[in-house]
Amino acid sequence: MIVQVALISPKHIIDRSFDYIVPKELEDAVKVGIRVLVPFGLYNNSVEGLIVGISQSSQFTRLKRIKSVVDTKPVCSKELLSLCVWMQNRYLCPFYSAFKLIVPPKMKTVIRRWVSLQNADTAGISEFQKKIVDILTQNDGIMEYDHLGELVSSPAYHRSLNSLADKKVISISEKISDSIRELTIRIVKLKISSDEAYAAADELFKKHAHVQGNMLLALADSEKLTTSEIIALSDGNYSSLAALTEKGFVEIYSEKKVREVYDESDYIVTNEYEPTDEQKPIIDYIDNLLDENKHEKILIRGVTGSGKTEIFLQTIRKCIEDGKRAIMLVPEISLTPQMVERFVSRFGKRVAVIHSGLSYGERFDQWNKIKNNEVDVVVGARSAIFAPLENIGMIILDEEHENSYKSEINPRYHAREVAEYRASANGAPLILASATPSVDSFYHAKTLGDYKLFEMNNRYNDNSLPSVEIVDMRSEIFNYHNMSPISNRLEFEIRKNLEKNEKTILFLNRRGYNTFVSCRQCGYVMECKNCSIPLTYHMNSDSLVCHYCGYSIRNVSVCPECGSKHIKFFGTGTQKIEDELKRLFPEAKILRMDRDTTSTKGSHEAILNKFKNGEADILLGTQMVTKGLDFSDVTLVGVLAADSSLGVDDFRANERTFSLLTQVCGRAGRGDIPGRAVVQTYQPKNSTIEFAKTHDYIGFYENEIKFRKRLNYPPFCDIISILVQGKTEDIVKSEISSVFEFVKNSDDNHNNIIKLAHPMPAPIQRIKGDYRYRILIKVRDADLSLDILHEINNTHIQKNKNTTMIIDINPINMS
Repeated sequence: MIVQVALISPKHIIDRSFDYIVPKELEDAVKVGIRVLVPFGLYNNSVEGLIVGISQSSQFTRLKRIKSVVDTKPVCSKELLSLCVWMQNRYLCPFYSAFKLIVPPKMKTVIRRWVSLQNADTAGISEFQKKIVDILTQNDGIMEYDHLGELVSSPAYHRSLNSLADKKVISISEKISDSIRELTIRIVKLKISSDEAYAAADELFKKHAHVQGNMLLALADSEKLTTSEIIALSDGNYSSLAALTEKGFVEIYSEKKVREVYDESDYIVTNEYEPTDEQKPIIDYIDNLLDENKHEKILIRGVTGSGKTEIFLQTIRKCIEDGKRAIMLVPEISLTPQMVERFVSRFGKRVAVIHSGLSYGERFDQWNKIKNNEVDVVVGARSAIFAPLENIGMIILDEEHENSYKSEINPRYHAREVAEYRASANGAPLILASATPSVDSFYHAKTLGDYKLFEMNNRYNDNSLPSVEIVDMRSEIFNYHNMSPISNRLEFEIRKNLEKNEKTILFLNRRGYNTFVSCRQCGYVMECKNCSIPLTYHMNSDSLVCHYCGYSIRNVSVCPECGSKHIKFFGTGTQKIEDELKRLFPEAKILRMDRDTTSTKGSHEAILNKFKNGEADILLGTQMVTKGLDFSDVTLVGVLAADSSLGVDDFRANERTFSLLTQVCGRAGRGDIPGRAVVQTYQPKNSTIEFAKTHDYIGFYENEIKFRKRLNYPPFCDIISILVQGKTEDIVKSEISSVFEFVKNSDDNHNNIIKLAHPMPAPIQRIKGDYRYRILIKVRDADLSLDILHEINNTHIQKNKNTTMIIDINPINMS
């Protein structure tokens, strides 16, 4: 039997499979999707691989044999294996990079090699080999292979070690372990009845074996306890426990313990609502697709508060009743706690949760539960689309317009595209939903008919959408001499909310205290030494921080350029707004939600629970507070810098601004009390802001689609970014110029190219010390350019070791 093995080691990223012979004794254990250890390279070191195919013959001769089988059952289904291959081609990534997405983080086989001294006789060996023997002798005759290599530090090390092994001077062994595994706990259980345990305890007390007696009494009352629990209860030790085992009173065994990510008892069971006239046709349509096992793409545009989540819940219930399973994606970790609460309240413990905020152990256990078919629904952020769920009946992307569904690291996949692939492979409907669908999705639904379009224009409780008031911040300065980032109108509305005990959400799309620090005398701006961007001031640590590479320095009081003490802070961040709120409303309880306050495990949920439970009057935050949050007692939303995202060098700037404003304003008025929003801007007549004021998505879309068509931007084309970065600017410029010439002179790609831009420095020219240059290509269809992109990528891998190339199709971040 021959197996085709793809290497899945970060040290061996080779995009091809290798044929290996399966020893007779391992043939029954071999399946596609199983991990194995194989000999690889000149010295046949063990490398982890994945079986991707099985055959009876090979075109190659002198094949090596696989060493061992790691798994008892496949870690990768055939569907997910096909997905990895598709991603390889679509996103120009190695197989290894795609595979790591479908297994839990840190899941790998740890191979530790040991060198043992077998014979200290140094006759007939070289001086260098004698040095190796001496070092081993000084270290009790055994050392780790890599540690020994560091001490001798020679390119001849591997060859010399193999020579010593051939001469029986040393032996080389391997110790194999999993980097992450199921958690087991040691359990103590009575082997005798409770009555017998009481009697035995009395006898032990008479013999002054008080600890053993107390242990038996504890077990007689509890049946079974963990070893740590019984030792704590009896003030005992492990030797006393061992004595009870020897006497046949108790037995000790291991039991699997799942690291749970939620407690089902924390949630109140909820029942289905009666669907509205707008919800019912959508539910019926999806139910029919489920009955027919039919794949179709559906876009639901529903205003904020229209009841999209109830549609998800009721159609998933139908999906489960049909014996199928569902994936529910949300764009942000901050949205996961509320969505988990709704799903667990409806479906109980048959819900798994996956997102990057979980510990490695928790993610492993959730992955295991899904793989073992112990759950019906997977809820999570972008990475949950790779859950090993079988028999998928439907996939849902909530807030489908969100940029966070696109990965900005390799592989640069979009969760929507991966969801389309998996839904199609399973014959399942794909549901996209948003109050502000992406312009691309709405165009594909309304004009091209690629998606079935449903629209919900009313809130579930028939409440009106919040009234929106635009405040011209120029008037605040020139007419009212108000230099505060909080306008007079917003201050008045917040004060009114505090008096009525109603809650307020404030949105500012900047973290930190000030956006940059500059010298008023010479104009010098404090910049990151590694990146070509200004440092941001953080008041809590009195430091200047780069939000790209993490570089930080103590705050400056003297200009490093001219020596002036006239240092000024420009811009306003969330920390500064928090201080201003405390000054204006000293009686108010304020919570701040940004990356700085949510960096620890469980912090998103803790902040939202405090706000939900009435422990705060005002929730101030960045984009985390703009979508998905559903608090019935929030009646006021304030947007502090509505136009900050309009001035970005990105054709999607209007779309992002409209979505942000519409989504955050939609957090108000979800209960019985009407909501209101105050939007502060320096561009009150900007059309995007005016459309957001009236919640007019259709008006915004029609205006935006004309602009996109006129300038040939997506959805009327695809944009490909090819970026080269490295430490030496001349090398980077030379490579990007070569790529440009290759694309320009490629006959195969000519008819597909709409516009090829000349090489230019990236908008942020340097990050983490790397110079960055790029070309942008507008093409009619990116799929038609994949062959030439693979050729460019392969040439880079073969010839350019001192640079990194990033090829991104329809990038979200244009910097």
